[in-house]
Amino acid sequence: MRRMLTTVTLGAVMTAGLAVGTGGVGGVGGAGAAAAAAAAAGLPSGFLLYEAKAKKPAMPWQKWEISDDLSAPLELNPCAGKPGAANRAAARTITYSMENNSLSEQVVLYRDEKSARAAMRTLRADLKRCAAGGKHLTAYSYRAVSTRIGDEGLRGGAWFAEGSVRYVVVRKGAALATYVRTGDATKRLLPSRFRPLVKDARAMAAKICRLPGACAPSRA
Repeated sequence: MRRMLTTVTLGAVMTAGLAVGTGGVGGVGGAGAAAAAAAAAGLPSGFLLYEAKAKKPAMPWQKWEISDDLSAPLELNPCAGKPGAANRAAARTITYSMENNSLSEQVVLYRDEKSARAAMRTLRADLKRCAAGGKHLTAYSYRAVSTRIGDEGLRGGAWFAEGSVRYVVVRKGAALATYVRTGDATKRLLPSRFRPLVKDARAMAAKICRLPGACAPSRA
C-alpha cells in the first residue's frame, strides 16, 4: 500500500513510512550565508504551532508526539521515497491521534533556499508520478493544486480504501511546512474543506521569516 504519512496514525489507513537519509551540506554564498545562520540556530523550542498543546497532559485516548529527527521523511510522501532529504539543517514533526482523527505538523529547515526549492520540486513530481495505483484494499490516489501561500504552496487530498486525508504544503524561503488532517477530502478539493490547514500554513509561513536568514529580505 502506498504510504503518504510517516508518523501520523490514521487507523488502518496509514502505516509506518520509510526512513529518509540526510544529504550533504550545500554551498554558502550571498543569500546562502544568511540561510546558514538560520541553519545554525535551528528551530527554537515552541516554534511550531501545535508544540505547546503537544506538551500539555493528554487524555488517555489522545496521543501527541514531538520529534526532531532530522532524517524523518516528509509528511507528504506519495512515492514512499526520499523527497526533500538533502541539505537539511533542522526538522520538527508533531503528530496527534485520537481514534480515527489525526493531524500532523512538520517544519523542515534547509541550509539554503535552493535546497528548499528542490525539495518542493521533487514533491510536485512525486505527486504526479505516484498519483494513483493499487487495487481494492491497496488502492490509493492523490490530487493537488497550487495555492497562494508563502513563496509556493500546494493543497490536496489523498484517498485510500480505508479513508482520506487533506494536506497543505508551503515553502517559505529555506523551509517547508506541512499540515495534514484526516477526512473531509473531496475530489473537487473544495477550498472550504481546507480552511484550518490553510490558516495554519499561513501562520507558519509568517513565523518562518522570524528565523534569522530563513527568508530573503524582499520576502520577509
